[in-house]
Amino acid sequence: MEPGPGTAPLDPTVRFSARAQAYASGRPGYPREIATVLARELSLVPGAVIVDLGSGTGLSSHIFLQAGFRVVGVEPNAQMRAHAEQALAGLPGFTSVAGSAQATTLPDASADCVVAAQAFHWFDLNATRIESLRILRAPPRAALIWNVRRTQESDFSRGYERLLLEYGGEYPQIRERHTDEDSIGAFFGGSHWRRVEFEHATELDFELLTARVNSTSYLPAPRDSAHAPMMKALSALFDATQHGGRVVMQYDARVYFGLIHPA
Repeated sequence: MEPGPGTAPLDPTVRFSARAQAYASGRPGYPREIATVLARELSLVPGAVIVDLGSGTGLSSHIFLQAGFRVVGVEPNAQMRAHAEQALAGLPGFTSVAGSAQATTLPDASADCVVAAQAFHWFDLNATRIESLRILRAPPRAALIWNVRRTQESDFSRGYERLLLEYGGEYPQIRERHTDEDSIGAFFGGSHWRRVEFEHATELDFELLTARVNSTSYLPAPRDSAHAPMMKALSALFDATQHGGRVVMQYDARVYFGLIHPA
């Protein structure tokens, strides 16, 4: 029996293995202003060590390297980690380690700030909180970052949301787990965190839109029987809403930051 759209592995350390290339080429990056604001608000000096938990293909690490920080990317998935190492090879200050948010392999008190971009909802919250406090120097600074897609901004965004609801078996549950402020409060140890948002948008031709869809773990993979009808629906949506061969996907980059308060 062919796997259906809701049968992707639940283990986050393996669910992106077959999608690493699409993830690297299709996923949106993050506004550079995030690093600037965190440097100011968390008093992070140039050269400070940022540990990027669940660093994936390096999209989030990139903005912190550009801002002059040293970055340790912690990623358990070998395929994703290899893409980050290749993409960031030309930037000084990047180190890549095979580890997880719950077990980074890093020494005690070796980091100035931990960040997690588009990854926190996959972590074991309590174990990640304990591990973060172990590897952080005082004060224990942290930031959680998500790209939150706008779903009602245009005909394309509304149609894309309908497509995800139709073909993404886990999508409603995963959508609700993004930026769950109860979990965020539990990680920080109370309501001491602050939140900022940055609007940004990406223009996509059909090739990039296809890569973005194929990077999404809750949508049917090419081997799935539902993949072909999904791609047919995606092509029809693109044709109906494109302007000059492109569509615009709009996001709010939400950043939750502060100090982790010990229990």
